[in-house]
Amino acid sequence: MPDLHPLTEVELQHESLRLSVCPALGGAITRLSVDGIDLLRPWDGSDSVRRTGCFVLAPFSNRVGDGGFMHEGTRYPLRNLSVEHPLPIHGVAWKRAWSLTEQTSTRLRLTFMHQPEGDGVLDWPFAFEVEHEIKLDDAGVALQLRLRNIDSRSMPAGLGWHPYFLRHAACRLQFEAQCVWQNDAQNLPSRKAPIPAEWDFSAEKSLQQPDLDNCFVGRTKPITIRWPNEGVELTMHASESLDHLVVFTPPADMGFFAVEPVSHANNALCMDDPIANGMRVLRPAETMQVSCKLQIRRITRTGQ
Repeated sequence: MPDLHPLTEVELQHESLRLSVCPALGGAITRLSVDGIDLLRPWDGSDSVRRTGCFVLAPFSNRVGDGGFMHEGTRYPLRNLSVEHPLPIHGVAWKRAWSLTEQTSTRLRLTFMHQPEGDGVLDWPFAFEVEHEIKLDDAGVALQLRLRNIDSRSMPAGLGWHPYFLRHAACRLQFEAQCVWQNDAQNLPSRKAPIPAEWDFSAEKSLQQPDLDNCFVGRTKPITIRWPNEGVELTMHASESLDHLVVFTPPADMGFFAVEPVSHANNALCMDDPIANGMRVLRPAETMQVSCKLQIRRITRTGQ
């Protein structure tokens, strides 16, 4: 593929569905719209990947406490890659440029490789490569991630996506989970608890302002987001292994919220049993693969 200028967007289109990606900005999805209606928060054009619409979480999701983690008897320190967060967060891939390796009008493939060389060992101590395939079709958007351990040692691994959905008026949300992690003062999980009534979206309801930045555990069914005033419904069909769901609902005037299908609990790397909390251990040359289908359909607008 030809080299791209910094922060150049690549666009896919299938009928009324449009999706843009910026490979140099964390490989992030910068726009997703149907019939001109934005579903993800549109990128503001800045050099901050946190202002895009969606980015990949690899090789771990969310925060890591304690300044590092233990793996097979060795402690590995991690540095913070985001000035906006006091702890290491969201892995490495979102803070690095990706390569565009395949592209058609409705499909593209992005790749990223990490080598723990120099200061990079403090970003993540193991070598890995990750591939992101994005495809548009009649049903919506198909996303697939493959993470491969290219180190000589085993490595802990996790995957997920971090989409920021636009908070159109009267937005409604539905998902089911078994329980939720309550957080401590550092926003790290401290206690697994039953889901409070105000956080229970097992029946579809208006998003309101539940002030969530929490990881739900035991998701098995699809997640549905409806924008009735815009006449759009989006259903996320995530891999069975993406059975954790991080839900982030900042104040409504921020204009967005996040519903993140991920493979493990926040801070699972530092828990007594990381594997029981969703972390995988990949042997050298072993690959982890997950997928997420965003099924998008038009519905009758409210009042019509």
